Amino acid sequence: MLLTFIVGFAMSAGPLIWTLCSEVQPLKGRDFGIGCSTFTNWIANMIVGVTFLSLLNGIGNAATFWLYAGLNLVFLVITFWLIPETKNVTLEQIERNLMSGKPLREIGQ
Repeated sequence: MLLTFIVGFAMSAGPLIWTLCSEVQPLKGRDFGIGCSTFTNWIANMIVGVTFLSLLNGIGNAATFWLYAGLNLVFLVITFWLIPETKNVTLEQIERNLMSGKPLREIGQ
């Protein structure tokens, strides 16, 4: 199951973060925005790494993995609710939509 998770993550949520960070940042602040996004991503990874063994010892193997499965479910819901589809939309169009005040969910339209 762990191998299935790693393969699934590598083909879905793993690259999504990096694609999203580079697409939805306005050009003027893209360097700062990507820096902040990368920092936040690594902090979240660190929190998972630091808490993993403590959770295994504290609540057990099954409960730890169920907790992480629940967090992944929350991630999926947030992704489908907030992340825009930007297929066939240029970075310039995305930036124009962002700067015009469109909601994040609609910047790919």
